[in-house]
Amino acid sequence: MKDSTERLVTEYPQPLAAAAAPPTGLARTAARLGGYALASRLLGLLRDMSMAWLAGSGPAADALAAALRLPHILRRLLGEGSLSMSLTAALVRQCRPDTAAGRVCLGQVGRALAVRLGLPLTLLTLLAVAAAPWIMAGLAPGFAGPERERAVFLLRLCLPYGLAAGMAALGTALLHSLGLFRLPGLSPVLFNATALAFAGAAALGALPPGPAFALGMSCAGLVQWGLLWWGARRAVRGRQAGASAFQTGAHASQAAVRPGRMAWRCLSGTPAGLAGACAPQLCLLAAAALASSLTPGLVASLYYAERLLELPLGLVGVCLGTASLPALSLLAAEGRYADFAAALGTALRLTLLLSLPATAGLWAVGAPLVRGLFCHGAFDAAAAQATWLALAASLPGLPALACNRSLLAACNALGEERRTALSALAAVAATLAVGAALVHSCDAGLLPLAPALAPPLAAGAGLWVQTGLLLRTLVGALQRGGASVGLAACLPGGAALLRQGLAALAAGLAARALMLAAEVWSSAAGPALALALSLSVAGGVTAWALCLLALRDGDMLALCARVRERAHL
Repeated sequence: MKDSTERLVTEYPQPLAAAAAPPTGLARTAARLGGYALASRLLGLLRDMSMAWLAGSGPAADALAAALRLPHILRRLLGEGSLSMSLTAALVRQCRPDTAAGRVCLGQVGRALAVRLGLPLTLLTLLAVAAAPWIMAGLAPGFAGPERERAVFLLRLCLPYGLAAGMAALGTALLHSLGLFRLPGLSPVLFNATALAFAGAAALGALPPGPAFALGMSCAGLVQWGLLWWGARRAVRGRQAGASAFQTGAHASQAAVRPGRMAWRCLSGTPAGLAGACAPQLCLLAAAALASSLTPGLVASLYYAERLLELPLGLVGVCLGTASLPALSLLAAEGRYADFAAALGTALRLTLLLSLPATAGLWAVGAPLVRGLFCHGAFDAAAAQATWLALAASLPGLPALACNRSLLAACNALGEERRTALSALAAVAATLAVGAALVHSCDAGLLPLAPALAPPLAAGAGLWVQTGLLLRTLVGALQRGGASVGLAACLPGGAALLRQGLAALAAGLAARALMLAAEVWSSAAGPALALALSLSVAGGVTAWALCLLALRDGDMLALCARVRERAHL
């Protein structure tokens, strides 16, 4: 047991050492992270199902969803990517942990960062608890009376998660900068398992549903923080013990004399990096603010729809963005822009390869999926229909949401945090403008849409605006760096996009046809619905794979060759 624990936190995998061949290492690392993410998302889905069953989709559920909105944003910002993405890129640039002396430097800078990050986060948490009524007024301006008081109380219960998420992000960044992905990948599994335990307490009547889910968020964050810091301390100490005899040169001087100054350098780009990476959360927050003044229950419907979107997003965009960041940062620091473009192109191609069929699949089986997962207890058929409409309106933005993770990783690796922040502001402005225009047009009868569809459609438009601005930022950064490669080298080819689009269309049509056939054949409820969903998803995946093979897609052929190779071992 001890040996397996040591390997968990001290093995040194190859993404940094083998950065010269990023496509192979990227796919392998992303696949490993995808397995961890799948387990985490399934546990999270169970947690959200229990919330739907216990809280339903009325005013009480709106208050809980609004209170959980900010902690979930903090989780995306701090605990699952944005802060750790900025810190990882900065640590790789400042410390160069691919060298022995750089790993010594990393340990000392990490300790300095813990102090400089922990104190402000503690102060901000205390201020947020005191200012919870004003924060809730901004999150849900349409709330009033008991609903607002309930939301403020629940928000205060889950705000301590912000401190835990920020400190956990530092542990994640330290591990990622060393090329260690296993423990950060497993930590969300532990987070969701802890939160699910509190949901179980609510189901047993030990706690009211609202406080149980709010407290579960805070306690799960503390557990995740403890695990990641334990792993980071062991990993950094192991590197320092192995590198102490080699601490020479510039990095040794930095580690011995200036860890505080280097920590401030790492943090200097963090606000801008955070602002750039938080665009999806800010767009969804703006959409929720619009929804709070529309149909009652719409805030909760948006929340449940977002939870379903997290499954493909976590398996595709987050994993590929996380896996590519250390290698992209190292390649950018060394000025190897051709390899940089190849690594980014691979990440974007794989992202679209998987996110396009995920979008088509959610369109095909979204309505019965919502009904099967959430339509129990306090969650009635009307709430299921509202959640399905919110999910369908969110689907056009899913490919942009997934691709932006890799684009943000590339921009952060090139040191373009300020421009990514501007792209986030533009995305939020576009969300608010498009949302207001859609609501006005629907109310005036100019568009044949329900006003409830306006917030998710506006959020998708904002995400596509950010995609365009990130691509523009990438081109400018490469030109300023003297790179001989252009934007075309960083993007998938047109033929690959055509193959992926046709395969996604085949997957969606096959899954939809099977689902319709199952609904005609039976009532598709209970076990029959679960069987119909399973067959529809399996049929869609089969159609997607066969279409890619028929079109001779290189990625699918490589996957099949890899499977045959493993089968003969």
